[in-house]
Amino acid sequence: MASRDGKTTSPANTRDTVIAWNSNRLYLDRNDPEAGPKHIEREHSLVRIHPATGWKALWVNRSFTKRIVGLDQAGSDVILNYLFSVHEGNIDIQVRFKWTPRTSALWDNRITIHNASWDYEGREPRHGTRVTSLAEEPYFDASAPSRRQALGLDG
Repeated sequence: MASRDGKTTSPANTRDTVIAWNSNRLYLDRNDPEAGPKHIEREHSLVRIHPATGWKALWVNRSFTKRIVGLDQAGSDVILNYLFSVHEGNIDIQVRFKWTPRTSALWDNRITIHNASWDYEGREPRHGTRVTSLAEEPYFDASAPSRRQALGLDG
């Protein structure tokens, strides 16, 4: 994710090895999808490796990332709120998709945070269907390059 490689990254130089606690809304659990929706909680590295590119990617989301393991809530909130603001406030790492009839959008949830803009009220009906695959478990590899390193942008 671009914010992982930006000039304004986490104030903690150790962010690559930080573990975050994530709490999701009701979803199907990858370990037992036939059991129906349930509340899922997981601990994951704050930086994950994207399996297709092998690059490091910052993996935080205001809706799901609740705290950093090993920090008290106040300290965790300071760092997470900073990281959330990096994602939400930098237009150079955002894509805007304006829906029109018969259009579709597809993205990789492993490296993308999405947020719908509710700007279509009173217009033509809009329908959305979420298709989610059972992906691999997020992991961290200290030897993996960042996107900037892999592309030779870190002079």
